[in-house]
Amino acid sequence: MIRRLGNLLMRNLTARLVILLMLALMLITGVNDYSRLTQERERLAGQMQEDVRIFSETLALAVRQNVRRGRTTDELRELLDEILARPGLEAVVIFGPDGKVIASSIAPNSPDPQADDLVRTTLGSRRPAAQALETEGGRILRHVQPFRWPTGGRTAAIEVRQTLVAMEQDYRRAVRERVLSRLAVLAAFVLSVVALTRWNIGRPIRALIAGAQAIGHGNLGQRIELTRRDEIGQLADEFNRMAGNLQDANRQLIHEATERLRLEQEAQQAQKLAAVGMLAAKVAHEIGTPLNVISGRAEVLARSIPPEQPGLRHLDVILGQTERITRIIRTLLDYTRPKRPNLVPIEILPTLGRVASLLMERGRRREVRILLEVPTGLPEVQADPDQLQQLFLNLVQNALDASPPGSAVRLAAGEAPLLPEEGRAGIRRGEVDSACLAIHVLDQGGGLAAEELEKVFEPFFSTKVDGRGTGLGLAIVEEIARAHRGAVELLSIPGRGTEAIVRLPLAAGPELPAEAPPHA
Repeated sequence: MIRRLGNLLMRNLTARLVILLMLALMLITGVNDYSRLTQERERLAGQMQEDVRIFSETLALAVRQNVRRGRTTDELRELLDEILARPGLEAVVIFGPDGKVIASSIAPNSPDPQADDLVRTTLGSRRPAAQALETEGGRILRHVQPFRWPTGGRTAAIEVRQTLVAMEQDYRRAVRERVLSRLAVLAAFVLSVVALTRWNIGRPIRALIAGAQAIGHGNLGQRIELTRRDEIGQLADEFNRMAGNLQDANRQLIHEATERLRLEQEAQQAQKLAAVGMLAAKVAHEIGTPLNVISGRAEVLARSIPPEQPGLRHLDVILGQTERITRIIRTLLDYTRPKRPNLVPIEILPTLGRVASLLMERGRRREVRILLEVPTGLPEVQADPDQLQQLFLNLVQNALDASPPGSAVRLAAGEAPLLPEEGRAGIRRGEVDSACLAIHVLDQGGGLAAEELEKVFEPFFSTKVDGRGTGLGLAIVEEIARAHRGAVELLSIPGRGTEAIVRLPLAAGPELPAEAPPHA
């Protein structure tokens, strides 16, 4: 097989030229790699020499301090034995001013220390000296560091021998790896030439087959990227055009199916509202009369009982609960029979001011402040004042109920959300297809989980555990927002708070200023 491949390459002039060029490239890059590796080797050796020099200077200071404190030769030898544990150290020797060895620590199979010319030169010149030696075990770096002997003002020296065997091994391994990588590149290039020669026609045909299979499996976004100008390139262009037409048709089908599903959901919602309306009417009829009787009798009894009687508080409870039932029925009827809004251009700030004023006492009882941070001069919106007030009353009431004592409920204007994006989940109802004004209602309560947010706009869903909510507040908010051709969005971070964003279409006039609200 190898012989046949070689004969094929020899007969093919183009392949031979490419192979020769590749060999020249490998030779040039090999020389360059070898030069770089040699430079790196010298750099590592210089770095090693610098490390040994710094280590010798530090060791000389330590030995001088130990000699000054009167340490014995045995104690110095123990110190050197501990230092010899440093990786790569062959020997550490202390020479006295007379050139004799005071203390030393030598690795096994290393020659005994002695004061040679390098040591005597250092003692005489009082300057450090270094030398690289070639030994049977490999290259060794010697560094002799002079230091002042504590007594007599004379000069002693410390010799440190560091082996370069590990560095040399790393260098040889790097050379082997580089050579092997170059050979691998050469082999890959040769195989690529052969493959490209044989696959000049097969590759685009396989691409066409793969594209057709992808289209058959439903991947209509599959495209074939071929820049050829021959018949195969024309076939690829026609294939891409066909795939684009299929994708457009599929997108249109998905749009129609989505629209049909939305209409079905709206029809189901209308049927649900009709059923709830009938139920509400029956409940109002069946409960209204006895409820009025209970309320009237309770009022008569309350007027006939002296104020100091303890039983009067029971009648107050009965009256309060009947009023609560009446409010629930009225809310249910309002939800099932929404009034058509009377849309007129209005300013949003007076409406929000009335809402804050109406709920000021409720916030005071819960020890929650209402902060109105809406600036003046905002553009007018197209809305029904009464329904808009009801919308924000429901949102602010929910915010007050969710806020702990000592916190605040913020009302602000701006396009960007007040809650940070990290950890935030949200749900949106409705769309605004024109310029709009966004009003934010932000509380500092416990927030809602993502699964709770998915249900907040459903009728009769409530997260209030004390039974104060009917679960219709946000459903009414959604109906009012949709009736105004607006949108309502609910964002929440568990443990951080919940933010309601109401977007209302602008009336004819100047557009909304592009100012972002301050972040919480």
